[in-house]
Amino acid sequence: MKTYQLTVNDLIIDADFDEENIAAIFHPLLKKWTELQRTQKQRIFVFLAAPPGCGKTTLALFLEQLSKKCSDYTPIQTLGLDGFHYEQAYLNSHEADIDGQVVPMKDYKGHPSTFNVPMLLKKLTEARLEDNKWPIYSRKLHDVIHDQVQLTEKIILLEGNYLLLDEAPWNQLHEYGADRVFLYADAAVLEERLIKRKMQGGLSYEKARIFYERSDKRNVEIALANDRSAETILYVEKGVFHPVEFEKEREV
Repeated sequence: MKTYQLTVNDLIIDADFDEENIAAIFHPLLKKWTELQRTQKQRIFVFLAAPPGCGKTTLALFLEQLSKKCSDYTPIQTLGLDGFHYEQAYLNSHEADIDGQVVPMKDYKGHPSTFNVPMLLKKLTEARLEDNKWPIYSRKLHDVIHDQVQLTEKIILLEGNYLLLDEAPWNQLHEYGADRVFLYADAAVLEERLIKRKMQGGLSYEKARIFYERSDKRNVEIALANDRSAETILYVEKGVFHPVEFEKEREV
């Protein structure tokens, strides 16, 4: 393992990556994306999808850093799907149909129905022609801030939970993904991580578990069921990434 410093949500963290993974998986991916972009001669988007708690944001930022350290690669820019949540005011005043029940959106923030997919499609379309600005999600405000990140690179690595979701309106995204990577981990591991994350945010164990059962568990299950359009599938175990063949049976 080798330790790298990354800035995640305005915090500098140490992230460990396996050197064999870097050589056998990550460098080939960067090479592939560089060749795709040079062939298409325009900006391309790569989708990195994973259930909550899988470490996709950390991996995306690491790949960005790695791409900028080697002159053989076209540099990538990482963006997150979280900036396309509906604004908190919208969530507070609207409902969604989830599992056949009409419920307040604010109670299920993070569910696919709480994202502004039409705005994402608009930004993707614009980005093919211009260096537009994208929104971010503020962890301090717990809300969306519009037009905060200027697109500058020719390869954009977009990471999020539902980028490979095969249902409307999410399936309209598929034409924009020049390449697709999916990460997953054991469901029990994700449960532990997500409960711990809520506790680090100030919730008691009991409240963190209630939130997991009501919201995060469903979101994990939705994401895990939508990996089949990925060109690359990686199973994450104790910080090591293992390539998975499409036909291989998975137990999660």
